[in-house]
Amino acid sequence: MLKKISGWGNNTRLNTNIFYPTNIIEIKRMMRKGCIARGMGRSYGDSSIQPNCTLSTQQINRVLKFDKQRGIIEVEAGITVKELLRLIVKKGWFLPVTPGSKYISLGGMIASDVHGKNHHKVGSFKNFLLSLKIIDENKKIIECSKKKKSKLFNYTVGGMGLTGIVYSCKLQLKKINSNKVLKETIKNKNLKETLDSIKKSNDWEYNVAWIDTSANKNEIGRSILTRGKFITKDKPSDFIEKKKINFSLVFSLFPSFFMNRYVIKFLNEIYFNFIKTKIDKIDIDSFFYPLDSLENWNKIYGKKGFISYQCSFPKKNSFRNIKKLLEIIRDNKIYSFISVLKSMGKSDQYISFSQKGYTLVFDFPIYSNIYNILDKMDQIVLKSKGKVYLCKDSRISKNSFLKINNEFKKKEFTKLRQTQKFYFESVQSKRLGL
Repeated sequence: MLKKISGWGNNTRLNTNIFYPTNIIEIKRMMRKGCIARGMGRSYGDSSIQPNCTLSTQQINRVLKFDKQRGIIEVEAGITVKELLRLIVKKGWFLPVTPGSKYISLGGMIASDVHGKNHHKVGSFKNFLLSLKIIDENKKIIECSKKKKSKLFNYTVGGMGLTGIVYSCKLQLKKINSNKVLKETIKNKNLKETLDSIKKSNDWEYNVAWIDTSANKNEIGRSILTRGKFITKDKPSDFIEKKKINFSLVFSLFPSFFMNRYVIKFLNEIYFNFIKTKIDKIDIDSFFYPLDSLENWNKIYGKKGFISYQCSFPKKNSFRNIKKLLEIIRDNKIYSFISVLKSMGKSDQYISFSQKGYTLVFDFPIYSNIYNILDKMDQIVLKSKGKVYLCKDSRISKNSFLKINNEFKKKEFTKLRQTQKFYFESVQSKRLGL
């Protein structure tokens, strides 16, 4: 069916031939040259859009096998985090790495090689994938892992769907003794305090800092750090989902100019002063997926949508480089409300976004000067040997991206794409020449 679709940022909308297969036979029948898989459409830019043929995996969502004793599960790629948690939490298991929303498919997590609040401890999602089943350009199902057909495995995880249609995955879950998390909230007055707090939180399972991008010069980088760890003395119970506040209709009426620099500066100020330093016990849903409580929150930015920008910096000179980025944002008044700083562990190699150091993400309204400023931010990332996250990208130029994320120019990845005769493509991959 022909349908206008976009990424979660709503900044690119295209008429697309989108298909909804329900099984492998239908996937193979609907596949054609120049196609891309799409899960829940939660990648922010144009990575899951292909006007010629976009294959939605939303109905490819069964649990195939579940070893409840060892915590090994095999699922189809269209299953969501939410659907999985409903099954595994009550059995005493959790995802070893989880994104910030439960409305994301496992296939999307694989394509983006997601990293969570615990990357400093365990690395990315790839480390827990035992095997994948992929439908290739010849419509054959290929099973691969780190040991079997490893090149296909290593370039599929983080490969943004460009190596085939992921049909299913087998992964190792994380054992938990409770569905409650011990959470501590710490306020930091500036960037130095923020980075110190993150370092002091390395022994905690999870940590993440919200950054006030509109803070004044002396307070630049001020933050609210949240760190947590699962409670050990308890009993597993059902995954409890918070009630969603449905502002969908209200949000859809918001004009694009509503989320402007003045409103965001006000929201940042309110949020920083409203949150109190404290320790408490909260449920999984509240700790890991706070934004999910606002249904379709992306619509608050209006019809123009917004741009999400995520980059990483190596640990060396990280204070200086992060400060430079925050100064550009402050000086040009392109404030962001959803702004996050996290620590990262070692690189997961191949085409993974991760590297030992820090990652920052910002959600910007479409300011009049936003594209020029983001180009300048790209140059800071390039000079500092950082990276840009494809899952969030919707605008970086081909030249800048291939200089920054030069691992995508590796001969093995390029050769794999050429062997497939570029059967799998997205609007993003064509824009970046991948």
